[in-house]
Amino acid sequence: MFRQAQESDSTRTPDLFPEVEVKRAGLGRSPIVGADSLLGCIVLDSQGQRVGELLDVLVDMHAGRVAYGVVVLDHAPDWSERLIAVPWNTMYMQVDGDGVCINATRDWIERAPSMRVEAMNELLDRELAVFIHAYFGAKPYWERAAQHS
Repeated sequence: MFRQAQESDSTRTPDLFPEVEVKRAGLGRSPIVGADSLLGCIVLDSQGQRVGELLDVLVDMHAGRVAYGVVVLDHAPDWSERLIAVPWNTMYMQVDGDGVCINATRDWIERAPSMRVEAMNELLDRELAVFIHAYFGAKPYWERAAQHS
């Protein structure tokens, strides 16, 4: 279900467009980026502290909206898995374009509901999805005006 995060920030050639080179050193300032260029980028808290890496972006194909960013935490409590789903509408690009920020503190992010990779399908459960959105203080992505403006 999830793709492996890129280990290096070097250039690579995508399979579908062999003539196009993608630079992963920074996301740049373009407001439109391919999902592949987001995967593996650093994730920061609202104070600019690194909390992890973006493993995947989940899209609700029925609603036609980005639902979650899946983050692998650098540090997580012993009782927790290292993987969390963060509502996409609580995430934004860092000003210099080198990372994605979550609108929450590091402590709050590290204590977020975590899950194993094989349990990600549980995000389809509306009750769990509402809980995760409420935890991050966000409107559920399927509600009107819940996405970034």
